[in-house]
Amino acid sequence: HRATVDYQTKKTAVVLIQNYYRLYVRVKTERKSFLAVQKSVRTIQAAFRGMKVRQKLKNVSQEKMAAIVNQSALCCYRSKAQYEAVRSEGVIIQEWYKASCLACSQEAEYHSQSRAAVTIQKAFRRMITRKVETQKCAALRIQFFLQMAVYRRRFVQQKRAAVTLQHYFRMWQTRKQFLLYRKAAVVLQNHYRAFLSAKHQRQVYLRIRSSVIIIQA
Repeated sequence: HRATVDYQTKKTAVVLIQNYYRLYVRVKTERKSFLAVQKSVRTIQAAFRGMKVRQKLKNVSQEKMAAIVNQSALCCYRSKAQYEAVRSEGVIIQEWYKASCLACSQEAEYHSQSRAAVTIQKAFRRMITRKVETQKCAALRIQFFLQMAVYRRRFVQQKRAAVTLQHYFRMWQTRKQFLLYRKAAVVLQNHYRAFLSAKHQRQVYLRIRSSVIIIQA
């Protein structure tokens, strides 16, 4: 969805720039054709007026010709002065219009570039955020596995130590029980041997006594 929105934004910016550029080319072409037509019209008008003036001058006397020439020069001067004034105003208006068109085109280009820059910045920030999140997830996963390995190693060591302690404790308990059993067996053997010795001594005593009694009798 983000990729689609970015694509649509860039596409809109490109279409807007293309439209402004095509409009600029079209205005430039139309202005060039208009100037060419205007120049042609002025040339035709000047030729037509010159032809009319030449036709009028054929039927005019020399004095009238001089007056007409003077009037023509005066009118030409006035017309030229008026033309220069109008031309300077036209040049000023054209310069203002060109500056206005240039400012509008530059403003539109700035806005399109600003929107494109904002779009690129958003995409770059999203990419950086995704990259940071990916690295964070990877770091957390690595930390989890490391902690798990450390805990497992510690558990194995503790288990081995507990098994060793249990082994030594059982061995000590078994040895203690064996020593108790051996001591009890020794005591029983001593008592039994003492009993057998006492029994043997009694039998010897009884035999000797009976012998003594027999001898005395």
